Amino acid sequence: MAFIYEVPVDPDAENNPHSFILDIVGYNKRVLEVGCANGFVTKVLSERGCTVVGIELDAEAAAVAEKWAEKVVVGDLDVGTPWRDLDGEQFDVVTFGDVLEHLRDPLAALRAAVRHLNPSGYVAISVPNIAHGDVRMALLLGAFPYGDTGLLDRTHIRFFTGSSLEELIREAGLVLMETRRVVAPLFGTELGVTHDSVDQSTIDVILDDPEAETYQFVVKAVLDNGTHDLTALADRANRLGDQVHREVARSARLDKELQDLQREQLRSQESLQDARRQSAASQQQLDAVLNSRTFRMITRLRRLFGLSRPLPQPVSPEES
Repeated sequence: MAFIYEVPVDPDAENNPHSFILDIVGYNKRVLEVGCANGFVTKVLSERGCTVVGIELDAEAAAVAEKWAEKVVVGDLDVGTPWRDLDGEQFDVVTFGDVLEHLRDPLAALRAAVRHLNPSGYVAISVPNIAHGDVRMALLLGAFPYGDTGLLDRTHIRFFTGSSLEELIREAGLVLMETRRVVAPLFGTELGVTHDSVDQSTIDVILDDPEAETYQFVVKAVLDNGTHDLTALADRANRLGDQVHREVARSARLDKELQDLQREQLRSQESLQDARRQSAASQQQLDAVLNSRTFRMITRLRRLFGLSRPLPQPVSPEES
């Protein structure tokens, strides 16, 4: 099953959970990579001078990952078996890349990992955002479309929002220091929700939430050393980060609304031009009729028989 998640890793990719985690980890660290699969991230970490120990449920995938790791412990996090093989080992960084949502007890796994952190160490975590607007709209339509990957991967047994992830981190004895976001626009996910299936007022309400287009959260958390200053600083940094994200999301929404208005204005101008062309063509046809020999003969006959009701007269180019 681990091989499902094998994807190319571009460390310089934008809007990508792997590149975000790699950036958080940095270089020349001793890393515990929880859920290393077959080592597609392990390889890049190794190339960056990191010493990596992996934990993996799938023995076949673990055997592949060992090519780039110091070792890979095979075991089930939900029963705690991997930790016995890591007694006494400490790490600079522990990573949970799209792992916690697959666990029955993510808090227990996170607490166990924290015990293997150096005092100055930190944790990097990525999880999907169950509150993405496409999920909300799918639910409004009475659907919860599980798939092989993505927001509603059928192997997910826990679901996270930004606030529930922050609560999990706090309960594990960590302090949230940084939040990054992988963004997918509304109607841009694998769920297949379409714009015409939801009314615009509902879309507007969903977009009022600045996290409505957050596809994944990628966070960095450090050990909570019990000092008020650290917690206060982290809270302030997170508030500022969230404020920046809200403003960016608001700006993006205003940009989209402006683009929609510009497109509508262009369509209106094109419609007006079409109407003017049609009017000019109709006027030309009318002028041709009014200036025709048949029309002039009818006019004479009407006068001859005393039909006083006037007929339309040709419009000169100066009057049109």
